[in-house]
Amino acid sequence: MSIYKERLNISVERWEELLQDSRVFKDDDIILIRTLYKCKGCRERASVLANIIGTNYRVLNLQIGRLGKRIVNEFPDVEFPTRENGKVLYWYIPFVGEDAETPGQFYWELRSELKQAIKELFDNTFIAEEISEEQSKKLFEGAKKQIIVNAYERNSKARKECIDHYGAKCQICGFDFGKFYGDKFCNVIQVHHIKPLSQIKEGYTVNPKTDLIPVCPNCHAALHSKTPPYTPHELKALIKSKI
Repeated sequence: MSIYKERLNISVERWEELLQDSRVFKDDDIILIRTLYKCKGCRERASVLANIIGTNYRVLNLQIGRLGKRIVNEFPDVEFPTRENGKVLYWYIPFVGEDAETPGQFYWELRSELKQAIKELFDNTFIAEEISEEQSKKLFEGAKKQIIVNAYERNSKARKECIDHYGAKCQICGFDFGKFYGDKFCNVIQVHHIKPLSQIKEGYTVNPKTDLIPVCPNCHAALHSKTPPYTPHELKALIKSKI
């Protein structure tokens, strides 16, 4: 058994950029890495990952190989792990892991920088939970669209345009971090995606002024406290009814 844990010269910030680049990380790749992110220690056997996602390890191997090649193409000056014959180990670019003799039984583990990028990009308040394989199967209905939504909420350009339009103040309760805590916190705010998942179609493009809205963490959590989420109007009405 061989263990591949060579460090790559790819920063957390660069991984974030790659995760948002649909030319590099396809939707299926995002689902895969977020599945692994939720596993214990962000580490699992390829055969188990394939079962969770609903494919087989051979298909998964091909997917990871293609992803690795796309990542390599973005970094012509980075030295990647290779075999003795000089061939790049594409499987061990997003992952570190143990190569086993039995097909499908080798382990993949997210690289630490990629792990941090996933946390920062999709939800900076998200805490990875250890979940069982059976629980995981239930989580992925609509996962592709939810991932797209989360990516829009964390996309720096869309976020900036949204805040430039509305201001860095919660559009539901009116809380303003800058006014309450001081100037150092004037741009602290989260961004919520308004459009329901059922309305997101292939080729959907976000409009930061109509699809996104600045909200404080409390209101953001309240919006997502049910499925489908409350609309901003519904949550405003609930707040008003308590006054």
